[in-house]
Amino acid sequence: MAAKKKQKSSAPVTSSVEKKTSKAEKKGSETWKRVKTIVHNHVVPPLFLVFFTPIVQVLALKAIPGIPFEWDRILGNAYSWKVVTIFLSWALTFLLIPGRTFEGPATSFGYVPVYADNGLFYYATTFITYLGLHFVYPNLSLDIYHNMPYILGSLNIFALALCLILLIMGKWRPQTSEKMPSAPILLEFYRGMEIHPRLLGVDIKQWTNCRVGMMAWQILIVAFLIAGGRHGVNPGHLANVVIQTFYITKFYYWETGYFNTLDITLDRAGYYICWGCLVWVPGFYTYSSFYLVAHPSTLTEQAAFFVALLGLFIVAVNYRIDYEKQLFRATNGNCRLWGKPAKSMAAFNQISKRTSTLLLSGFWGVGRHLNYTFEIIAAFLWCFPGYGYGIWSFLYFFFLIGLLVHRCYRDEEKCSAKYGHFWNDYCKRVPYRMIPYVF
Repeated sequence: MAAKKKQKSSAPVTSSVEKKTSKAEKKGSETWKRVKTIVHNHVVPPLFLVFFTPIVQVLALKAIPGIPFEWDRILGNAYSWKVVTIFLSWALTFLLIPGRTFEGPATSFGYVPVYADNGLFYYATTFITYLGLHFVYPNLSLDIYHNMPYILGSLNIFALALCLILLIMGKWRPQTSEKMPSAPILLEFYRGMEIHPRLLGVDIKQWTNCRVGMMAWQILIVAFLIAGGRHGVNPGHLANVVIQTFYITKFYYWETGYFNTLDITLDRAGYYICWGCLVWVPGFYTYSSFYLVAHPSTLTEQAAFFVALLGLFIVAVNYRIDYEKQLFRATNGNCRLWGKPAKSMAAFNQISKRTSTLLLSGFWGVGRHLNYTFEIIAAFLWCFPGYGYGIWSFLYFFFLIGLLVHRCYRDEEKCSAKYGHFWNDYCKRVPYRMIPYVF
């Protein structure tokens, strides 16, 4: 009897403890959300603007021995403005040429972006034209290398001005019916206001990301290889450029697939994406090649050949992973992956209110973001020829790890909001993100 009474009296006490714990957890969760909001809205934008805007020129000066810092470099010079103006105009022209178009995925408010579908033609034409210019201007690549800090200064000024224009357009002359809540002005500048703004008759992000940023990456690494090869081509530097060239060629071959990625479907046209592609990509993504001009790779021919061969294989696997998803979408799931019919699970898109399917076969049945894993491995391999010079030639590799791990979580947050419990079910069936059995 006494024991029974004791048990009865203990029940409400346990319930009370659970309620207190639940309230504490809820309060802690709300506090964490507020902290995240403060950091995201008020700390990150000014921090990125102050740090990343000048750092590209500082790094460029670090890679060229004996060149002192001069304030006029931040404004560019006559040569840099000429190069930047010609290149921006060239990139714009190919988006205005009449031809095939490609429709990207519709936004949540019903807007369907339209892109020029001539990426591979633009890439090949630009690459061949640049190489051909050396017949009439033999020192072109050498002059670009020596003026690189000035070129970055010109790109910086242009990119910041463009981001300001995009901010004004998005706040006072929006091009779509999307309603954006008010936010701190620096956040709006950093994040951007519109997802698919158009200017001068072209999609801004296709111009900045695909036509300027990616093509500048290709042209600059070739320029640095030529600039560093005045007394013979360095095998390690050649391996560095060969792997990157294959990666960039893959990008242009697959360009329409890029229009389904976070850069295009989620990120708005502002400092983060547009300045990033106009300045950060030319200045930082090319840094391993730029650094090797004054710091020649010490790899032997045999080692450089092995690194290049392995790098090409890794990039091919990276493309294969993206191709599997593209093939699955194009065939509505009626395809074979790894010799077997593709498996998938049904899902419901809570944003578009349409049924959908999630791929469970091929690489996508092994990990949810293996494309990121192989991209990081490829970056390590093209940075490796700078081994022996400390961290400098590996800066892009370490940056990419942070970028893609962060993007992995952003992607999953988007998918969770998009598919709800279906995404949770998918994660149970494909439990690993980037490294099977580890992460």
